[in-house]
Order: sequence, then C-alpha cells, then structure tokens
Amino acid sequence: MQNILSQGVVQLAVYAIPLLIIPYVTRVLEPERFGMACYAQNIVAYFTLLVNFGFGIAATQEVAINKDDHQKLESIFWTVIGFKSLLLLLSFAILAGLYAFMPKVHDNFELFFAAALFNVGTLFFPYWFFQGVERMAKMSLFIFFIRAVGAVLVVLFVKTPDHAMRYLLALSVSNIVVGLVAFFYVVRQYRFKFRLPEKWFKAEVVRKSFPIFINAFLVDCNMLVGVTFLGIYLSDYEIGIYSGAQKIMTAIIMVATQPIVVALFPRMSKKFKADRKEGLAYLQKCLLPIAAFSAIVSLAVYFLAPIAVQIMLGSKFQNSIPLLCLFAPLVFLSAIATTFTVQGIFGMQLQKFAPILGVIIFVFNCIACYLLIPTCGVFGAAYAWMLCQIVEILTVIIVMYRHQNR
Repeated sequence: MQNILSQGVVQLAVYAIPLLIIPYVTRVLEPERFGMACYAQNIVAYFTLLVNFGFGIAATQEVAINKDDHQKLESIFWTVIGFKSLLLLLSFAILAGLYAFMPKVHDNFELFFAAALFNVGTLFFPYWFFQGVERMAKMSLFIFFIRAVGAVLVVLFVKTPDHAMRYLLALSVSNIVVGLVAFFYVVRQYRFKFRLPEKWFKAEVVRKSFPIFINAFLVDCNMLVGVTFLGIYLSDYEIGIYSGAQKIMTAIIMVATQPIVVALFPRMSKKFKADRKEGLAYLQKCLLPIAAFSAIVSLAVYFLAPIAVQIMLGSKFQNSIPLLCLFAPLVFLSAIATTFTVQGIFGMQLQKFAPILGVIIFVFNCIACYLLIPTCGVFGAAYAWMLCQIVEILTVIIVMYRHQNR
C-alpha cells in the first residue's frame, strides 16, 4: 500500500502538475500555438520511448530479483545508464534527420529541440531502480517538488502566444533537474562506483529489454500515432483541440490506474517466479478491484467532461468536450490492457510474444488512423485509440490462456 501511495504521488507529480498549468498555457498560447507545441511533444515522445528501451519493465524486474546483491545491482545500474546514453545520442541524430526531410520540423525546429531536451532527464532518472528496490516514497517527494518548480517556471516565463518554445523548455529543464537529483541520490545512497559496462548488447537486462521495448514502442504509439496522422491531414488548431482533450485523458489514466499497476509489478514478478499458478491466482485477485475502480473513473470522466474542459482548457476549447466524452472508456480499457500485459505477459516471462503483440496493435492503429481520420477528423483518432486498446486486451488474453498450463 505504501508503494501504491508513493506511485500515486509520482504520477501526480509527473502528469497532474503539468495538467494544472494547462489552464494557463491554453489560454496564453491559444489553440493554434498550443497545437504546434503538442505536435513537437508528440514527435519527441517517440524518442522518449527509444531512450527508455523497455527498462521500466526488464530493469525493474532484474533489480527486484537481485536487490540483495550489491555487485549485481551496480552492474545493472551502469549498464542501463550507459545503454540509455547511446540511445539518447541516437535520438538527437534522428531529430537532425527529421530537420532535413520533414518540413514541419524544419519550420519549427526550436520547438522540437526544446522538447527533445526533455529526454536528457529521461536518461538520468532511474525510476526503474526505485521501483525494483521498492523504495519509492523518497523519490516521490523530490519529484513532486521539482515538478512544481517546473510549473512555476512556465507561469513566470510564458506570457504570450509566441512563447511556445519557453513552455517546452521549462518542462524539459524541470525533467533534467529531476533526473540528475535522482541519479546522484542513487549513486550516493547505494555507493555505486562507476564502471564501464562490458558487452552492453549481451547483458541480461538489455537482452530482456529488447522484446519489451519493441512491444512498448509499438503499443505506446497508439496514443502518438493519432496526433502524428492529425499533423498530416488537419490543421494546428485541430491538433490543439484534440491534444487538449488527450492531455486531460492521459493524466487521468496515469494518476488513476498506473500507481496500482506499477506498484504491483515487483511483487507479481516474484510470485510468478516462484510458481506460475500462484502468480495467476494473485493476478485474478487483483483484477476485479482494478476493473471496478477504473470503471467508476470512466463514468466520472464522461459526466464531468464539460466542466473539466471549461476549467482546464477554457472557452476556446469547447470543441474538446465531445472528444473527452468519447475518451471516457479509455480509463477502464487502459487499466485492463496494462494489467494483462505488464502483470500477465511480462510476469509469466512471456516477453518473446511482446514484439508480436506490438506489431499487431501498431499495424492495426496505423490502418485505423489512415482510414478514419480523413473521414471522421479528430474523432477518427479517438476511435482508433480505443479500438487498439480492445485489440490489445483480446490478444493478450489469448496468449495467456494458451500458455497458462505450460
């Protein structure tokens, strides 16, 4: 319960505090400039998935299993940090390529670069380590404090519609500070001496992370692909309308469901490691309260959507209300999909199926967006997102059912 509450504070800091400044940002930037900033964040989010590389699952699991072995923990820590450093450099190289070949990036490169600096903090922030050792309470406190500082920076320096870059830069700076503080805290607290990792690509934690990365990259693109396609077919204003509703929905999903799912994972991994039947029984025991709670939140979102949009986005975003109502079932669908995928597939050590699952959902999403957005506009992206969640749930249930007795 302490871990769940701590994760709640973390998710509140990561998602809710930025959401609290959205009423200010949307009113200052207005829908069009807000849409431009959100599109830059959308493209950079692909790089964030690259830098994280599935370590949120695999490294957490390795740390949880080896948390009493200091030498092994030290090796895991520096292997993950070193490998993520290479991925960060790769992400900036890809951004440079987009500058040369993608007009939207070329014309607004300062926005994309400011947004991309966010991943420097992603490199250093060892959330996977804190989750693995189940020491999240202290982490949640300084994350909450520094995120609050980031919100203050936005309010102080974002004053006109031309300050979209300042908005993205303030978020990136706060994330860098979070990452560095957490990094040095772990190094000092656990007395890790720097070591240059050997055989990065053959390390156990990297080997385990690769199929998870493929799955996470493709599955998490469900939320990103919609905005990416919107940028191809629709205007910055429509991107802003969609992104406003999406940001509210994402924050609700993360704050309401992710603390439970993430906090359960280390314990679920141990139970599956000891005995698969025990792990499945524990998964079934946890599923009902997660489903009931997420369903209640979904109903609340549907009925409170007009009030939420008026308060959070302002009068110029009234067209976001129907979108938020349509998004409401996603709290329930996302909670169930994440529980089955993270606790079930990864807990049962069935990571080899993760890439297949990711490919199925990603291809389905791209096809759905390609067909629905030109005809349904912003609602097409919403339909595609929900359909992908349903496809993920059904696919994971089939995989788990076929392997439960093996």
